[in-house]
Amino acid sequence: DEYKQFLDQNLLWIPSTTILGIGTLRDLGPALRWAFSPESWSNVGRSLLQAPRTNPLGAVLAVLLVGVLFAVRRALGRTLEQLNGKVGAISTDHIGLTLGALAIVAVCALPIPALLAIVGWALSVGSLESEFLISVSTSLFALAPFLYNVTLYRLLTAPNGVAEVHFGWQASVLGVVQRQVRRFALIGVPLLFIAVLGYTAPVPAYRESLSRIAFILVMALLSGFAYRVARAITDEAVGRDRGKNERFGGELRSVWIALSAGVPLLLGLMALIGYLYTAAILTGRLIDTFWLILSLVVVNLVALRWLALTRRKIAWQLAQEESAARQAEPEPEGELEGRAPAVEHKPIDLDAVDQQTRRLLRAGLIFVGVLVTWGIWSEVLPALNVFEQVSLWSQTTLVDGQETIAPVTLADLLLAAVVIIVTTVASRNLPGLMEIAVLQRLTLQPGSRYTINTLMRYVVVIIGTTTVLSIVGWDWSQIQWLVAALSVGLGFGLQEIVANFVSGLVILFERPVRVGDTVTVGELTGTVSQVRIRATTIRDWDRKEIVVPNKSFITEQVVNWTLTDPITRVVVPVGIAYGSDFKLAHRVMEETLREMPLVLDDPAPKVYFTGFGDSSLNFKLFVYSRQLSDRLPLTHALHEDILEALRRNNIEIPFPQRDLHLRSVDHGIQGIVSKSDGPKENP
Repeated sequence: DEYKQFLDQNLLWIPSTTILGIGTLRDLGPALRWAFSPESWSNVGRSLLQAPRTNPLGAVLAVLLVGVLFAVRRALGRTLEQLNGKVGAISTDHIGLTLGALAIVAVCALPIPALLAIVGWALSVGSLESEFLISVSTSLFALAPFLYNVTLYRLLTAPNGVAEVHFGWQASVLGVVQRQVRRFALIGVPLLFIAVLGYTAPVPAYRESLSRIAFILVMALLSGFAYRVARAITDEAVGRDRGKNERFGGELRSVWIALSAGVPLLLGLMALIGYLYTAAILTGRLIDTFWLILSLVVVNLVALRWLALTRRKIAWQLAQEESAARQAEPEPEGELEGRAPAVEHKPIDLDAVDQQTRRLLRAGLIFVGVLVTWGIWSEVLPALNVFEQVSLWSQTTLVDGQETIAPVTLADLLLAAVVIIVTTVASRNLPGLMEIAVLQRLTLQPGSRYTINTLMRYVVVIIGTTTVLSIVGWDWSQIQWLVAALSVGLGFGLQEIVANFVSGLVILFERPVRVGDTVTVGELTGTVSQVRIRATTIRDWDRKEIVVPNKSFITEQVVNWTLTDPITRVVVPVGIAYGSDFKLAHRVMEETLREMPLVLDDPAPKVYFTGFGDSSLNFKLFVYSRQLSDRLPLTHALHEDILEALRRNNIEIPFPQRDLHLRSVDHGIQGIVSKSDGPKENP
């Protein structure tokens, strides 16, 4: 394999024939007579008839397979129409419809390519053997997958097909693609068969004449096809992203169209001047790259449709939750000065989630495309392997228990850079994908979602860092001295940072406080808005953001008002005058509490006679608030309603009074006596 690869890489850039001239055209006649000889094709027919006798079981299975594929096409077409009819409706639309439609189209594109492959197989197992039969069989095997891809994308872009109904492509653009695909299938596929047939011919002159001319014609046809299709697709993409990506609509669009049309022409020119072998090898890689790009486009469209459907579903759920919350919320009694801000969970930012998911999807597809493209082209382009030959440093590795020295090349360094980029993009945008793909399907509080997303970021960064260190040749034995030195430094100068980092991990795992919780740390009370590696951000009632080191949440006493239950108790003392009907007052206050909308029925409100004061009979009202933001409004309403109810029933709320006895007074004043129903004190 290495010797063959060496020969391919070194012979690739050497001319395999002469420049196309009069002599080549003179050989075209015999090549055409060989390719279209009635005797040769009659041998093909006889070989097909003899194939069932050579392998009867295989022939029966092949006929059954082709028959079933042709028979189910109409039924699958009706099923596809039913699936398309459900697209767009909120109650019936889901990503399974698109996946099912793609599967149906993939099966419907099989019959003719499968028939060609079976004919090629039958010719290879027939009892008649000739060089022409071998060439035909090889050509059919090579043509079958190409024809399948052409048929597949022709069906995808058909009127009322998957591209129009599921992906929302414009009918005008799809019409251009359909016409070009149909033209290429009718003209280009037969020319490609002739090119492969001539290339596998036993006579070199046939390869240099018939195969080369057919190849040049295929490249010219492919150039026109690529130009029109690339222009139509980029017009569609620019129309979708108008105003968002003007650069793509200008320079990059022109470059993409020029490359699409120019590369086939360049390959045809190479064949014209004698690099037929080079052009054939590069064309195979080019076609593989073309199908890869189309496959990634389809994957991207499916992912974007899934993203749009999921976003619509989440928006619908949020709208229903908001509507239910508004209906369940009691009517406000007016704005109260000094009212504490409500403890509200921040709703999902659908735009941010959508952008993160799109960026992650785009980066993932580009990464996969680059890797697969590298695998396609690296064997035929020695320039791509030059990075493997540049050694930067060496590392000692264990292979079968023995230490060996392996070089770290420039290619390894470039791969490490790619991993760093992928890690950075993934750590920044993974929360959006997690939110849509996983977390929305689980019954989780926003704080739990935040914790999971943060931990996933840490995991991605750790995996990326470990991978990069492994690629560049740093294992634990080489960096343990650095870790030891850092440990000493951390123990002295960075102990507070390390303590806060560890405390942040404890907060994320143990979750004593979560995003959205209302907490009291020391004299600070507010709502947790962010939990970072070093510190936690709290927004207080004045909407000031205060950064609190994570260590404070572990070493100090923390009151979490909403950790497991947002219900809190409100205690209001009430005093009535001595001589009042305390039983009536007790009953009035209980009835008033039961009628208040902000007071919870479970736990039930309570009123207790708690003692005898200096100037009043003391009661305490114990009521429960649904959430922390209702405490001040509830206290305000309690004071208002209780005062009004007691006054309505002629129950007096006293104020403190004292009797003063003066031993010496001014002339004209005989004495001052202040009478009071409460106890008297002598100064």
